[in-house]
Amino acid sequence: MMTNHRRVLLVDDETRIRNILRMYLEFEGFIVEEAPNGTQAIQRYGEKHANYDLIVLDWLLPDMNGIEVCKCMKQIQPDIPILLLTGRSEEKDRIEGFEAGADDYVIKPFSPREIVLRIQNMITRVYSPNPYVSEDLLNNAFKIGEIVLYPSSRRVMVKQNEVHLTPKEYDLLYFLITHQEKVYSREVLHTEIWKSSHREIYDRRTVDTHIKRLRDKLFSYYPEGNGWIRTLWGHGYMFKQI
Repeated sequence: MMTNHRRVLLVDDETRIRNILRMYLEFEGFIVEEAPNGTQAIQRYGEKHANYDLIVLDWLLPDMNGIEVCKCMKQIQPDIPILLLTGRSEEKDRIEGFEAGADDYVIKPFSPREIVLRIQNMITRVYSPNPYVSEDLLNNAFKIGEIVLYPSSRRVMVKQNEVHLTPKEYDLLYFLITHQEKVYSREVLHTEIWKSSHREIYDRRTVDTHIKRLRDKLFSYYPEGNGWIRTLWGHGYMFKQI
C-alpha cells in the first residue's frame, strides 16, 4: 500500500534503527525526517509541527524520557498520532505510555514491516473519513446536548470550549455518539477503534484508560455531563445523551 507523501518524524538515538525504518517507510512513499534525541525532536516539532502527520518515538533517549517528549508534543498539537517504541513490556509501562498520549505501542525487538503496517493503519484511522456516518454529516457539525462535533476537522466543542482529544479519544467518542444508547464491550471497541482482529489478544486496560481520559476531559468543561459515557458492569460502555 503506497502512501501519499505523509510526513513522519522519527525519533530514536540508534542510527541503525533510524536507517532501517527510513528505508522501509520511504519505500512505501513516506517522507521521513529524523531526530536523534528528545531535545532536537521537541525543537523541530515546535518549529514546524504542522508539517508532520505522525511521530515514531523511542521511549529511551539519551537526554530525556520519551514519555516527556510525548507529553510535550501533545501539548503543542493534541491530535498528532504518536507510535511509541520501547523495550518495556509490563502492563504498567503500556498504561504510562497511553496516559502520556501515545496512540500505539510497539515492544522491541520489532519487525520493520510491522512498524510500517501500524503506521499505515494509524494514518488511515486518523486522516480518512469515518465510515459510520453519511457524507452530509461528514461536512457539517452536529450537536448532541452540549457536545458539538466537527467531523471534517475532527474537532470537539463543549459549552463553546474546544476539547483537545487524541486521535483515539476522538475515535472513541465519535463511535459511541454515532451509536447512541447501544452497549459495546471492551473487545468490540478495541476491534473498532484499534482495528484489531476479534481473535487478537487485547489489553482491556487500553480501552479503560482511553475512556477515563475522555471522561476527564469532557468533565473538565461540563461537570454535568459526567454521565454521558456510561459503564454497564459486565457488559461495556455506551453513550447516552443527558
